[in-house]
Amino acid sequence: MTPERTCIGCRRRDDQSALVRLVRREDLVVDGTTPRLPGRGAYVHRGCLGLAVSRQAVRRAFRAPVTLDPRLEASAPAR
Repeated sequence: MTPERTCIGCRRRDDQSALVRLVRREDLVVDGTTPRLPGRGAYVHRGCLGLAVSRQAVRRAFRAPVTLDPRLEASAPAR
């Protein structure tokens, strides 16, 4: 049985391996795929990142105003 997580963008459950872990590092949210970073995390499908940002789900998940790493924003499809 593989662990499941909920995407903060579309709110669908999926295998943890199908999602990207976002990690809060101070006020910056980074892609925590390599290596596993400590800290508060949230999971999102790569294609749902733009939706998560527009719905303010990233801010809610980290319980604070945060800024996405520019590399993450560049890889997010526009919504």
